[in-house]
Amino acid sequence: MHNDILKTILYFDVFSYPLKEEEVVSYSRRNRNDALILQALNELKKQGVVKYQDGYYFVGDPSKIERRKQGNMLAKKRMRSAMFYSRIISRFPYVRGIMLSGSISKGYMGEKDDIDYFIVTQPGRLWITRTFLTVFKKIFLRNSYRNFCINFFVDSENLEIKEKSRYSATEIIFLLPVFKSDLYYRLIKQNFWVKKFYPEFEQKNNDCIENEILVKRWIEKLLNNRFGDKFENFLFEKSVEFIQKKFAKMDNQSFENSFRLKRNELRYFPEKIQMQISDDYSSKLKKYEKKLSTLIFSTEPLNYSLR
Repeated sequence: MHNDILKTILYFDVFSYPLKEEEVVSYSRRNRNDALILQALNELKKQGVVKYQDGYYFVGDPSKIERRKQGNMLAKKRMRSAMFYSRIISRFPYVRGIMLSGSISKGYMGEKDDIDYFIVTQPGRLWITRTFLTVFKKIFLRNSYRNFCINFFVDSENLEIKEKSRYSATEIIFLLPVFKSDLYYRLIKQNFWVKKFYPEFEQKNNDCIENEILVKRWIEKLLNNRFGDKFENFLFEKSVEFIQKKFAKMDNQSFENSFRLKRNELRYFPEKIQMQISDDYSSKLKKYEKKLSTLIFSTEPLNYSLR
């Protein structure tokens, strides 16, 4: 129990993000045994493993509390833009689901953060969808990523995420559904391994868009034929060729770690960011594993390994 709680606090500390009591409970809860979680959390505080101030649990510098508060306020303001552009995206042909990803999905935004979208498309039409949205961004938004960062596409028959790490689990479970909430629950069901890290937590959004406009289906009918199939193949081949040329200076391993360019999946996630997060988290685990092993608690853990 202590291990799970400390792992959660340490992971979010990589992002300098202190957690409220209810968040620690929600993220760590197993079989809804909230009392044991609170007892373990209180013991970690008493033993000085974690700190507590102004309603937040954290390690290290307390100045990150004010940073979080400011980021939470900014996320609420930026959410209006996120929902506005989500409605626009939902009207594009073959868009079957939209979820917010990145920092805004966790209720935090920095001044320079983009709004990231996880987009689910109809099978066999991912690259048409991506091209339409990219053209819209270039023409109407002057290619700005600030409110319209579309770097993650999968089709509705390819919802399983291959990378099974705490980083991937966090990014998946915190996806915030903004169009067609059922896709979020299908995604979690097909990635049930995330429950190893977040046993009971799931996102909810009462303002999720569920309706579609009829003209969207009419436009889709124009491309639900052989021409549409050939157009999809053409866009896939040309897009992959363009991306490979654009990032030609990357070595092959870095490129493979940063991109997924398939007919049913497009993802771009900078390799260096993931590696830095992983390294920072591993360093924190090593540091606190030694500290935790010297302490005695009235409730288990059965072992003191944080890894």
